[in-house]
Amino acid sequence: MKLIISTIVAGIVLFILGWVFYGMLFMDYFSTHYAKMQRSPEDMKMWAIALSCLLQGFFLSFIYPRMYKSGSPVGNGLKYGIIIGLFMSLPYMFSSWATMPITYRVVIVDAAILFVMIFIACIAVALVYGRREPEKIVLKESPGVTAKATT
Repeated sequence: MKLIISTIVAGIVLFILGWVFYGMLFMDYFSTHYAKMQRSPEDMKMWAIALSCLLQGFFLSFIYPRMYKSGSPVGNGLKYGIIIGLFMSLPYMFSSWATMPITYRVVIVDAAILFVMIFIACIAVALVYGRREPEKIVLKESPGVTAKATT
């Protein structure tokens, strides 16, 4: 159930942050630099953007519990956000600069925004999962064996 909830929460966080960064704060900046490489606002496929955010949210939510078995959700979310944010933004930055006719400054701004969005979404995922206690090992008695460890 936490996978579903955190997928939805992360998807919403990414969608809203994308709108704030790309649709409001940096709209003019990216419209100038990506002018011939993006759709007009009227021609945007919002359903595809929403689906993209949900898919990103799913992958962030699916990976998180496999990386962090215990500890504070805030601390784990911060670490997870830095790791995944770098894994996503650095390759994006280099491949964008290598394949598009834009300056490295534009790509750095774009990658920094992506990092911040992923970072915040990762913290949201960690908060949904909550505090995770380490798995306890239970010893069971078996005939002929003094103790057997199980999880």
